[in-house]
Amino acid sequence: MQACSYDGEPIKAQASALSGGAPQDCASAVSRIMGYTGLPANFVVVSGPVPNAAAVILLDDNRVPRRVIAFNPQFMKAAEAQVGGSPWGPISIMAHEIAHHLSGHTIVPGGSRPEIELEADKFSGYVLQKMGAPLAAAQQMILSVGTSHGTLTHPAKGQRAEAIKQGWAQSCMQAGGTGCPGGTAAAIKTPGSGLTADSLPSLDASNGSLVTNGSTPGRALPNPGSIPFKYGRFIIDETGRLDPARVKVMEQRLYRLAKDVGVEMSFLVVNDLKGMSPDDYAWAMMRQLRIGKLDVGNGAVVVVAPRQGQAAVAFGPGLAKEAEFSDPKKQLLQWIGAAWPNCEDADGCAGWTDALFTNFNGTLFWAERSKWTIQFQTLGELLAHYKRVDDDRTRTKRAFNPDTDQPNGNLIRVTGRITSLKAPTGVGQANARLLGGKLGYTAVSMTTDDGHDVVLYVAPHLSPLMPSGAIKADTKYTMVGRLQSTGDKESKQASSMWLFSYDPV
Repeated sequence: MQACSYDGEPIKAQASALSGGAPQDCASAVSRIMGYTGLPANFVVVSGPVPNAAAVILLDDNRVPRRVIAFNPQFMKAAEAQVGGSPWGPISIMAHEIAHHLSGHTIVPGGSRPEIELEADKFSGYVLQKMGAPLAAAQQMILSVGTSHGTLTHPAKGQRAEAIKQGWAQSCMQAGGTGCPGGTAAAIKTPGSGLTADSLPSLDASNGSLVTNGSTPGRALPNPGSIPFKYGRFIIDETGRLDPARVKVMEQRLYRLAKDVGVEMSFLVVNDLKGMSPDDYAWAMMRQLRIGKLDVGNGAVVVVAPRQGQAAVAFGPGLAKEAEFSDPKKQLLQWIGAAWPNCEDADGCAGWTDALFTNFNGTLFWAERSKWTIQFQTLGELLAHYKRVDDDRTRTKRAFNPDTDQPNGNLIRVTGRITSLKAPTGVGQANARLLGGKLGYTAVSMTTDDGHDVVLYVAPHLSPLMPSGAIKADTKYTMVGRLQSTGDKESKQASSMWLFSYDPV
C-alpha cells in the first residue's frame, strides 16, 4: 500500500514475495537498534526481492494493513562490502527504515519524499551514535550509495549526510559528550499544521528540557518530527520534583501500552509554556513528536505547567473516544492546587506523583482494551460480516461472543465522496447530542464507493493533524474511523463512525 525505500529505487516486488523469514543477522540488528530507542517495534521484519531494505505497508491474508520492514537476503553482506566491511553501513540503513515506521511516514500518502527521508536519516545518526558508531561511520553508507543530485523522492547525499550528522550530534549532546558537532537544522514544515520549527517548542538535546526553537543561540534543535524525545522516555519532568521511582513505574506501564496495544501517551511537566496557551503547547507537541499512530489517532500529550498554574491534554481523535467521560484538564488543575505546594518541599512530590498519573487510569484502562488494528477495508465488508454472525447465531441459537462476533466499535477503512459538509438530522441520523458539546464534534456526510451512506463525526483538532488540511466537499477520500452505528438502506438511515484520519484520493 505504501513504501519508503532507502536509496529511492522503486519497490517492484509483489506483496506475496515479501513474506520470507528475516535473516538472523538482520533480525538481531533490528533488535539492537530498537533497544536504543526505548520503544517497542511496531513492525515485523521479513525478507524478499527489494533492492536493499524498505519500510512498507502490506495487506495480510485478512486484508489488515501491517507495518513491515523488508530486507534483501543478500543485503547485509552487500552493504558491508560497499563500505569496506564496516558493520555500521547496513545498520545505518536498517535504522533509517525503522525510523519511517516509528515516525508514521508509511501511513501518510505519497511514499518517499525529501523531507521524510531527511527525518529518517537524522534518526539513523541519532541511534548509531548511541550504539557507538563514529560520525564518519554513520555517514559512510549514504555517501557511498546516495546520488549527488536530489530527486523528487530523495535529497542529495550531501543533505542526507548532514541530517545524519545532526542526529548524531543531538545524541552526543544528550549523552553529555564533549566536542559534539554543531550546526543548525533547516526548518521542516509540519504538514497541515501551518507551523514550522521556529514556532514550536522543542527538546533541548543537552538536558532534556523543552525550549522554544531558536531560544538557545548556537544550539541545533530538532525540527517537527525529527528525533522526538519519546525515543527513550515517555515522561519529561523539567521541574525535577516528581518522584523518580514512581515515574519509572509509570514509564514501564506506558512502554507496555505502546508495545502491546500501540497507544502512545507522553507526560510533559514543564517549567514554562514559552508564551503559549497550555492547549496550543500540547497540540504543538502532539504534531512535533508524532505521538500515536496517525491513521488511528491513538496518542495523547499531557502538559502540566505547575508553576504557572496551567495544564492541558491533547488527545488524538481515536484516543479521545476513550477519554470522553473524563475531565482531565480539571483534574490536572486540581492536582496543581492540592499537590504542587507539597511538591515544592525538600522531598519533592513523593506520593503526589502517583496522584498525577492516576488521573488517567480510566483512559488507559479503555485504551488497553480497545482494538487499534484496521480489520475491515470497506463498510460493505463489515456489514457482510455482521450479517454472517447474525445468521450463524440465529441458526445455532448461541449466545453473543464479543471476542469473535465483533460488535460496533471496529476500526474500518472506507473510501467514498463527501456529499455534504453537514450531516443529516432527524430520527436515526446524526445524533445532535454528539455535535458540539464538550468534545466539539462536527459531522459530514459521505457516500462510499460500495454505495453506503455514512455520517462521519469529526473532532475539532483532526484537520491540523492531517497532511491534506480540512475536509472539502465533493471530494473523494479514504477515511479511517471506529464504527459508531450501522445503517439501514431500506429506511435510508446512514451508518455512522468516529473519524480518526483521512487522505484525499
